[in-house]
Amino acid sequence: MKRYEFRRTRSWNMPEHRPLPIGLAIVALALVGMQLAEVWQSARVAELSLRLDRSREALSQVQARLEHVRAEGAARTTRTELARLATPLKLVPADARQFVTLPAEYLAADGRTMGDGPAGSLQAWAERVSRSFVPEASARPRARD
Repeated sequence: MKRYEFRRTRSWNMPEHRPLPIGLAIVALALVGMQLAEVWQSARVAELSLRLDRSREALSQVQARLEHVRAEGAARTTRTELARLATPLKLVPADARQFVTLPAEYLAADGRTMGDGPAGSLQAWAERVSRSFVPEASARPRARD
């Protein structure tokens, strides 16, 4: 029996490829894996940020609704309704006997006023001079939004 040998012929010239070193392939796979992990982490951060923004918006809407309902409730309740609710809670309106007046000794630490003696006149003079340079701040009500 005759053996036939087949020869492979190439119709074009194709250079032979050398296989990639295994170390280079591992490094390339590691870099691709790190890039995929970074993309996944940034997508996760973006998702959590959107969820947080939605939660904050929902919270602000609920707080605004709560303030509106409280304002409506305060506008609708009258004194008679509040008095009816205060009785079960054992709340009573303020009585004149509940106010306490304190003697002046409790309020003034050393009992001296600004006009007493030479130190008092010097202090009064210094205060007048300071007021001429810097006017006193007066309390003004804040404008509500």
